[in-house]
Amino acid sequence: MRNAIKAFVGMQPRVEPHLLPLGAAQDAVNTRLTSGSIGTFGAPEEVTTLAKAGTIKTIYRFGKDIDSDTQHWFHWTNDTDVTRGPIPDDTQERTYFTEAGQPPKVTDATMATADAAMPTASYLLGIPAATSRAAVTVDQTAPDPDDTLERQQCLLAYTFVSAWGEEGPPNEVTDPFDAATGDTLDVANLEGPPTGAYNITHKRLYVSVVDSQGGAVLRFWKEIPAGATTYSEVVDFTELGEATPENPLIPPPETMFGIMSHPGGFLIGFDGQQVFRSETYKPYGWPYFSPVADDIVGGAILGSATVICTKGGTYLATQADPITFTPIRLEGWQPCVSKRSIATLENGVVYASPDGLVGIDPSGSLRLLTESILTRDQWQFYKPESMLAVVHDNRIFLFYDNGTDKGGIILEILSEGGIQMNLTSVHATAAYADGRRDTLFLVVEDGKLHKWDGNVDDLSLTYTSRKFIAERPQNVGAAMVVADAYPVTFKFDATIRGATDRVVSFTKTVTSARPFRMPGNYRCREYQFTITGAHSITEVTLASTLGNITAE
Repeated sequence: MRNAIKAFVGMQPRVEPHLLPLGAAQDAVNTRLTSGSIGTFGAPEEVTTLAKAGTIKTIYRFGKDIDSDTQHWFHWTNDTDVTRGPIPDDTQERTYFTEAGQPPKVTDATMATADAAMPTASYLLGIPAATSRAAVTVDQTAPDPDDTLERQQCLLAYTFVSAWGEEGPPNEVTDPFDAATGDTLDVANLEGPPTGAYNITHKRLYVSVVDSQGGAVLRFWKEIPAGATTYSEVVDFTELGEATPENPLIPPPETMFGIMSHPGGFLIGFDGQQVFRSETYKPYGWPYFSPVADDIVGGAILGSATVICTKGGTYLATQADPITFTPIRLEGWQPCVSKRSIATLENGVVYASPDGLVGIDPSGSLRLLTESILTRDQWQFYKPESMLAVVHDNRIFLFYDNGTDKGGIILEILSEGGIQMNLTSVHATAAYADGRRDTLFLVVEDGKLHKWDGNVDDLSLTYTSRKFIAERPQNVGAAMVVADAYPVTFKFDATIRGATDRVVSFTKTVTSARPFRMPGNYRCREYQFTITGAHSITEVTLASTLGNITAE
């Protein structure tokens, strides 16, 4: 008898242990299984200590043009979504975020990194409209007998403007007044800037004129300091400027979450059953929204399309502009149970459902990626509601906490389209895949920032083989373990069936690739082995005798 395993693959818990393929595992923890051998991962390497107290749930590396592991780490104790803004010629890395329990905010390089509790400061996202109507008194120009003044009925409104040039929507217009070029408009009851961190520095006054269709159009008249409550100036209707935007640039809802940047130049966010979009290249104005039929959990960008995950159906919007954006519900029913489980692959989006990990491809096809390896009950053991997903090096990391056990599932994406599963003893509360540095950063149980697979010392791996069942009882009397380095620990378990089943176990610290003897005082049909250690394994051979170990 001889069993030689030279190609190792991952776990398939759905399959009975004795029906697993030869190199498949019942248990594979901290194993790198991409080359056929049982590889190792380096232990997470500590990078820095984060300043905020409590469990860190979100991290984001600010300073995209800096090649640094230690600078500059935004971090939050609440679930937070972060994205760089679509700002043309942005030199300050304006960054937008929605933190659970907080209104949407924006920060940049001038204020984000003043201390270690980053982001140090921020502004509220969007510019609100004033709540008070202005009042206008007209001081008419003395009539010139040679001129015929065209007096017209007018309205006035005003907007707030930030130091970044962001302009909010106009407020409610004044009562109508009659005016002509050369009249002085005395404007009163102008409201000061609203309370809150809005960065408002100016007001813009708009006066209405009649357009070619006979409608009233508000056109720019004057810009004044934000704190001014009155203003008086001569009006010239021939010199009025641009009209207010057709779609008012209103702020996003205060309870909006899930902010993300679309490659079409606009931002997307969610609130309840609504999908909100900003104006193109104006992330402070959010005039567009579309409803869906289910409560939204979160979303992701897939190429130029947008995936929307809900507590019911899953939606896809393929349009690349905020106006025509139309979510369509996909076929299939896999509710999303964890916002933090939503992640983007090179050609798809994944999220956790009650049945398993769901994958969506660019065509909108929805399938259960884990169906071949995990039953629903096995998947539920890991408490999908707790899952945090991140994608790195063609692997999907799913960190979980089921109340009694914490760790991670690693799903390897295979070239032929399948996946294989192994586990990690590392549990992360926050994760960030840095594409520029091709590095996965984690906040682990000590609350500090670490680099995955970064330490020269490897994580201790565990690999338990399939259950072998021989045709007839026999003795497995020898074994050989070929590793890149030693020592490794080899454990052999044989089950002897009878009136009372019993297990014979043998453990050996293996120090070389030389074959070794195992106990010979039993016969069994069922057996398996477990390897533990911190070195890669290339071959394990079991045989009835030492002589059979090297026999082909």
